[in-house]
Amino acid sequence: MKVKLLVFIYLLITVFSFAQPKWKQTESVKEVKLELFHGTQTANFPTTESLDEGSWMYEISHRFSTPINDGIDALYGFDGPARIRFSLGYGITDDLMVNFGRSNLTDNYDLQFKQKLFQLDNEFLPSVFSVLGGVALNTEVPQNIDRGKADIDNFQFYAQLVYNGMLFDKKLGIGLVPSYLYNSFIYAVDKQYSFTFGTYIQYYFNRAWSIWLEHNAIVTGYQGKIRLDETTKSFNTLGFGVALETGGHIFNIIVTNNARLNSSQFLVGADRTTNSEGWRLGFGIIRYF
Repeated sequence: MKVKLLVFIYLLITVFSFAQPKWKQTESVKEVKLELFHGTQTANFPTTESLDEGSWMYEISHRFSTPINDGIDALYGFDGPARIRFSLGYGITDDLMVNFGRSNLTDNYDLQFKQKLFQLDNEFLPSVFSVLGGVALNTEVPQNIDRGKADIDNFQFYAQLVYNGMLFDKKLGIGLVPSYLYNSFIYAVDKQYSFTFGTYIQYYFNRAWSIWLEHNAIVTGYQGKIRLDETTKSFNTLGFGVALETGGHIFNIIVTNNARLNSSQFLVGADRTTNSEGWRLGFGIIRYF
């Protein structure tokens, strides 16, 4: 019995001596998630930020059509009609989110997914990379076009690579967004594309207040109209404004030459130039919950 007991104790000691190092080898330290910008998007561009798993966001944005220089008689543009977008987003995982939105310009619906790729954590320039892919459907079809609302020619597809970095102790955020859009003008006989390069900066004074500047340059491809009743080509987009964060909301006050809101329309370019007739006011509200 003593021999069997000694053998049993020896086997137990052997098992536990092997088990302990194996547990230590599989134990890993979870990577700290870099959070640079304060929201999942700027006024017009995606950031690399994502929603936490199971959380939601709601967006509503307006871009007024009447120019600012119409003056007080038009309340500097607020009296005019507006392009409107609203969207609802959901965090599938901590690094993957989905967003579904609609604009009243050509009744454009879009569905997009954004996935965080990787992050580079360092003291000087912490950086994060994400990718966004989306599909849009335009359901407002002129009566003289023999086409159903769900016709394949009404669909547009786009992809964006998003880079974010932060300087000066997370005070100055920078963003680079090269973007590709397929079927830029849905009424063209031959399918058109647009390749643009977006840039933005945002300076955070504190947790509540920040200012920002955005630019989207059309590098190559289609640079025309998006509706049959438009008469001019599209232009590079410029916008700037102020952001206020409070109680789970981000409010943006916007000055821009681009009244197009959904990505498949915004990426074609601005509908006005940056002369005195081109500047319009806008606002956006994002609610996280």
